[in-house]
Amino acid sequence: MTPTYPSNSPEKKAGWQDGAQDRQDLRRLVDTYASALDRQNPKLFASLFHEDGELVLNPPAGTGRPPLVLDGRDGWASVLSVLAPCVVTTHFVGSHKVRLSGDSASGETDCLSHEMYAADADAARLRVRSIRYRDSYRRTTGAWRFTRRELTVDWTEDRVLTLPTGR
Repeated sequence: MTPTYPSNSPEKKAGWQDGAQDRQDLRRLVDTYASALDRQNPKLFASLFHEDGELVLNPPAGTGRPPLVLDGRDGWASVLSVLAPCVVTTHFVGSHKVRLSGDSASGETDCLSHEMYAADADAARLRVRSIRYRDSYRRTTGAWRFTRRELTVDWTEDRVLTLPTGR
């Protein structure tokens, strides 16, 4: 939890406001990541990572498979192919906790991913995933980017999607 200081306190005057701007900028970064996924925008998605950054996709617990590590602009953009079968996706970013340290930061982001896909010609389905990201960030040339983003799916729900009919 971020401490709250009275407006005239030495702590507030000593840089808390700077931390607030960094937190806001980092939140904008994770929100832009979700938007790039939902809009299937590989150029925007790749621009959110440092050149030496990596995206780590952890397999479901108990599978014994190693994590998939994607790096480089081609690797990051390839993650969008996972969403290709979806008709539409919506990622809701929930809590975003950050620890700042100068031009570096780390944090954790919670997200609910909603993925609509066609199971067959007559039915649509909705897959909801609870996703937890462990993030590392670095600021260079005035902009924050991911140096590492590690994705873990905590649970998945899959259901028939009932579409509205005439009104």
